[in-house]
Amino acid sequence: MNRQNFLTALMISVALGSGAAAQQAAKPAPRSPIPKSYKDLKYPPLNDIKVPEPARFELSNGMVVYLVEDHELPTVTISAMIRSGSRWEPIARAGVASITGSVMRTGGTATRSGDQLDEELDRLAAVVETSIGEDSGRAMVSVLKEDLDRGLSILADVLQHPAFPQDKIDLAKIQQRDRIARRNDDASGIAFREFRRLIFGKDTPYGHQPEYDTLNSIAREDLVAFHQQYFQPENVILGAWGDFQAADMRARIEKALGGWARGGRQKPPAPPVDPAASSRAGLYQISKEDVTQSWVLMGYLGGKRNHPDYYALTVMNDILGGGFASRLFSNVRSAQGLAYAVGSNWNAGWDRPGTFTALGSTKTETTVKILESIRHELRTMAEAGATDDELARAKDSILKGFAFEFDSTGEIVQRLVSYDYYGYPLDYLQQYRANIEKVTKADVARVAKQYVKTDQLAILVLGKEKGFDQPLSSLGPVTAIDIAIPKPKEEALAAATPEATARGKAILAKVRDAMGGPALKAIKEYTSVATLVLSTPQGEFSMKQGATHNLSGKMLSKIQTPMGEIVSGYDGQAGWMKTPQGVRDLPASEQAEVAGTFFRDTVSLLQNFESGALTVQSLGTDDGVAVEDPARKLQVKLYVDPATNLLVKKSYTAALMGAPGAIDEIYSDYREAGGVKFPHKVVLNREGKKIGEQTVTEIKINPGLDDSAYKKPTAP
Repeated sequence: MNRQNFLTALMISVALGSGAAAQQAAKPAPRSPIPKSYKDLKYPPLNDIKVPEPARFELSNGMVVYLVEDHELPTVTISAMIRSGSRWEPIARAGVASITGSVMRTGGTATRSGDQLDEELDRLAAVVETSIGEDSGRAMVSVLKEDLDRGLSILADVLQHPAFPQDKIDLAKIQQRDRIARRNDDASGIAFREFRRLIFGKDTPYGHQPEYDTLNSIAREDLVAFHQQYFQPENVILGAWGDFQAADMRARIEKALGGWARGGRQKPPAPPVDPAASSRAGLYQISKEDVTQSWVLMGYLGGKRNHPDYYALTVMNDILGGGFASRLFSNVRSAQGLAYAVGSNWNAGWDRPGTFTALGSTKTETTVKILESIRHELRTMAEAGATDDELARAKDSILKGFAFEFDSTGEIVQRLVSYDYYGYPLDYLQQYRANIEKVTKADVARVAKQYVKTDQLAILVLGKEKGFDQPLSSLGPVTAIDIAIPKPKEEALAAATPEATARGKAILAKVRDAMGGPALKAIKEYTSVATLVLSTPQGEFSMKQGATHNLSGKMLSKIQTPMGEIVSGYDGQAGWMKTPQGVRDLPASEQAEVAGTFFRDTVSLLQNFESGALTVQSLGTDDGVAVEDPARKLQVKLYVDPATNLLVKKSYTAALMGAPGAIDEIYSDYREAGGVKFPHKVVLNREGKKIGEQTVTEIKINPGLDDSAYKKPTAP
């Protein structure tokens, strides 16, 4: 055999051998029997969570710092937790903490304005954020490692030297007012908010909330004082992670923040919880007629995370209502078909008691049924405890879910900072897992019996009561909760004297005569067509507007926008809006403004000012009149040109293009339509700043619009 033939034979032999080996290796291993149920699935034990060992040190000024190296990406993130929060703000100035946290960033510092700061961060591809929540403040910077010194310098500047310019304070207040105006639009948000306020007390550090008047009372010096009180290095715990060497990072932090002088003010302790929070059992109701689903929440004051029973309670809660396999989900939602959403939460606090809550959302017609069903599951848990299968599933679910809370270095560092902030041991991570694993069936039975008290439940129901399957009062006495948003206080008028009333009515009589007299009195309905130019931060934009006012209390408005036509109406009972996306009911915040719109209508005022329902008085001159509706607490001021007896301005408080504010309508260019003079130019000012201008192009008197036009459309 020559050399070539030998090599060929060798290659064939090797190939055949390899193929045989591959076939032998490819034989499948014997399979384990397929489990008949998911309950028979077996999993290996979870790997231990590896928590990186942080470098912890304290600066000479009292600031605590944690460092963890992570070289995966060329970035560095530094996050500060500051002992501050809304629970320490004066309730009369509720909102000052949040606004302080916001304007620290948006307002810039003594050396760089907020806009300059934005530009600098854009160039660096960096992020700086600040905020203040209920029990802590936050400040962070994320930056490329080559820009670390610059990022640290900015963070130090923002923490120590915020400028608090008035224009940014005003903007933050507007944003807060908008949140207040919309806070009753979402039923679930209302239910959770009011349940918390029910448990803790609405006028306590843990239950108060910003209102229009508390925001109006906040001045720049309040922000400065709040910052000075709480922003001191002794109140700061800093966490840093990213692509750095710990020793080098320590030196950089000491250089940037080590010169921040101690404040010397005592660290504020957590405010105590209202003693009455533990005794608010009973039935409470929020009546909301514009919803088709009810929310039912029940519970009471809970405990802290450092309580020995916290771990057993966590397992007990998971069995009761912690997930898709929980009793509430399986029995109330799946088996009985009562709930859209259902569950429970043992929400323990860090340094003050939390809350225990069981809840469900259902259709209006099964409101009381779901209440009783949830209460039954609580009673069963308290009486019978848990099964072995439930215990195993709950512990497995908690421990596996726990692993997802440590899927990044940043999350781990921030947890370590939080533990230090609230006075917990740094090995709390490891303790948590170990203590969950130790929970026994006997532990669950014991805490369920001890803590699940169905006779101590505060039960809150939100929904349309007239549609309930039975009256809520059939279960016991019911306390109504008022969620009406308090209007901003207007300047109080002096009591109307007979002379002031007579003078005011005489002025309005002249206005009525000047505008048309008998022709004005004969108006039952009128339509105006106009061009509306709105002034926004993004510039001016124009749109066509048509509105019909029926003086019996109906309205129809059409606006042509770049996104399509928007039609809104009020049929005397309820409001609605039709957009290219469909038809919907007006949110509660907008419905509340409808009554004010009808009250302030010029034609309506001039037709009705002599009725006993309205209070009229002169403002002390011949050109100013105040009209009030005492029953609805509505007020408007009218200003007249004595030479023509025509209105030149109308002033009131309303939510026009946002939250309530001081609105001025300035009138000019009067023209006659149907024997009545109407202003054809209207300038709209809010808080003294122009927000729009309306140019009327057509007025129709008594157009005879059919009542069906005001009704909510049935088709999209």
